[in-house]
Amino acid sequence: MSANTPAPMEMESRLMDMLDLRHPSLDRVRKAAGQGEQPDKIYADLKQHWITKQVLVMFVRQEETEEICRYVRQYGGEALQQAMRTADEVVSGTFLFRFPWDMERTRVPVTFSGLVDWNHVPDRDVEWSYMLNRHRYWIALGQAYLLTGEGKYAAVCCQQMEDWIDRNPVPQHSSPNAIPENETLAWRSIEAGLRCVNWIKSLPYLLRSSHMTPRLTAKVLVSLHEHAEYLASSFSGWKRISNWGVLESCGLFMVSVFAPEFRRAPLWRQLSLQRLEETARLQVLQDGIHWEQSPTYHHEVLNCYLDVIRVACQEAIPLPGVVIQAARKMAYASLLEAKPNHRQPLRGDSDDNDVRSVLTAAALLFGDAELRFGGYDQVDYDNAWSFGIEEVRRYAKMPLSAPTQISHGFEHAGHYIMRSGWDEHAMYLNFHCGPLGGGHGHADMLHIDVHAYGRDFLTDLGRYNYSEHTPLRRELKCCRAHNTTLVDGVDFTEVTGTWAYGRIAHPSGTRWIPGRDIDYAEGSHDGYFGLKDPVRPIRKILFIKPGFWILIDTFISGELHSYSQLFHFAPGKVCLDGDSGICRTENGKGEPNFAIIPAEPDHLRAGLHAGTLSREYNWAEPHSYVEYERKGTKVTSLMQVLYPLAPGDEQIPVVEKVPVCRYTGEPASDEDVLAWRIQLPASLRTVLVAVCHHAPAGPLDSYVIEGNQIFGEVVVINQGLEESEMIVVK
Repeated sequence: MSANTPAPMEMESRLMDMLDLRHPSLDRVRKAAGQGEQPDKIYADLKQHWITKQVLVMFVRQEETEEICRYVRQYGGEALQQAMRTADEVVSGTFLFRFPWDMERTRVPVTFSGLVDWNHVPDRDVEWSYMLNRHRYWIALGQAYLLTGEGKYAAVCCQQMEDWIDRNPVPQHSSPNAIPENETLAWRSIEAGLRCVNWIKSLPYLLRSSHMTPRLTAKVLVSLHEHAEYLASSFSGWKRISNWGVLESCGLFMVSVFAPEFRRAPLWRQLSLQRLEETARLQVLQDGIHWEQSPTYHHEVLNCYLDVIRVACQEAIPLPGVVIQAARKMAYASLLEAKPNHRQPLRGDSDDNDVRSVLTAAALLFGDAELRFGGYDQVDYDNAWSFGIEEVRRYAKMPLSAPTQISHGFEHAGHYIMRSGWDEHAMYLNFHCGPLGGGHGHADMLHIDVHAYGRDFLTDLGRYNYSEHTPLRRELKCCRAHNTTLVDGVDFTEVTGTWAYGRIAHPSGTRWIPGRDIDYAEGSHDGYFGLKDPVRPIRKILFIKPGFWILIDTFISGELHSYSQLFHFAPGKVCLDGDSGICRTENGKGEPNFAIIPAEPDHLRAGLHAGTLSREYNWAEPHSYVEYERKGTKVTSLMQVLYPLAPGDEQIPVVEKVPVCRYTGEPASDEDVLAWRIQLPASLRTVLVAVCHHAPAGPLDSYVIEGNQIFGEVVVINQGLEESEMIVVK
């Protein structure tokens, strides 16, 4: 027996004190305790109570277990293989954290020859130890036990569970109402919250196993009580605005539902719902984006809200309306921001995750046809276990419809999505001009992602890991790791550490004008106002539907500066033509490609460089990026056409700057207005674009471009063989 293991009578006494023996469902336990039965008899009654009680509807009913097993064997796909692979690895003492929503995934296995070292920290990355102590892999062990009937999975899970409880005592409080002072690797409050959820999801799979002995069942209940008390006392003001607060409160709520027989369960439920209400009110912006500006943490928070809503619905527990509303808004934000390949952007501290499992759960909970459109064709592996076979059947019959919105602006978060449609080969650009988002945000003001014909072309570079000793972590947070602009090589937001910033740029001048034929977005920031000669950068983007974008970066200053644009490509071969400045991908035959076409290559210096991309935590791979540089004073602009090429297409547009006159005939200055002609390939169509650097103030601000008189700040003229159309965008 471990030094931390309570003696039999001590554990019995503690457990009896924790339970409300007046609870109607505990009649047998109360009688056994009252008659002085031995602890093992009381524990056996308690285990039988937890096996048969209706709260197990939280997950899978015993009577439908075989149906669920048949379903996931048939439709589980890679997720089933991943669960079984993980279970087999853990049985052999090997740990790899590879589940899609594991916050810090790993690629290098760690094997223990004996007992697990719960405080192990490989390569100085404490996040590995945090992942180890969240116990997500125990769910896989429980599912493998049900799917195969092999006792080894239950045996290892139960052995690890008991070992963890024995060797990881709960931190102590300095006083009854104080926050625990001595958090360990195993006992950060966020891990405690996640662990509660994972234990409670694992236990129903294991309770009928002989390896889950009555005594171990009692020990687990005591530990869950300790977890709940720890979470109840560990909440603080900053957690109301942090994803931690949601993850912890979700865990506390789950314990209160799983074990309402505890005397303190009503208080835990009250606290958890109050805290979930506060976090939903504070953390979710009006447009549905989580304020921390990381899609990964947006979905971690959303997954918790959805878990709470699902369990509350199944158990008929009233929820604060703000929690339900926040979850629905977040689900819609996920749907509207997802790339055509169903994956989230890499913005901030995020990985390249598929969001369909999240939208599948949301569609089931909200009965929403548009969310159903964004989910899987059929209920996926994890949701099948969580919702049960009846919900699987209901999902199959649910109607689905593409969202009525195609392009969408998240004006509170500062994300602007331009897309051509809802098919998987649609054109997609994501422009960011919004607040930093705290420690999980990156220095990514004015960044763009581009995806087309089912492939990423321009991308954020990810996060790599959270270790201070890893230089790549800081590099990937910096301005140069994003598809944005720099002035004099100076970062507009200063990254000083894994979580820390010095000077922070703030967004300004954002405009979002969606339209039938053209979408327009514009943004600026104050990151260079602190220079000796302040500079205002402005990025303007036009989506000429359905097929390409025009990007114009303008810098307004008093003196001479050097201006840079950075474009980071997804992995693959990229080439740069030194004469034309055209940079394009060279994917294989039958693959789509992408070209960046500068309007004035003679004024630019272009360079193609090698870099590092991290699409997943702890994984880095090579990629290429191009940097365009130009010097200028007063008003300086750099314009490119961003042009996706369908498989088999080779030709790209011809882009030229064209002269502009005032309507009176005098030549106009580049400091007032610029215009370009874009001759589309294999087409008689020409697009003229004019951009004025200030809003028209009088008649002299009416200009003439190739015989077309215009009056507006941003004007597009579509010219065909027989007719032309002028669109005043702004």
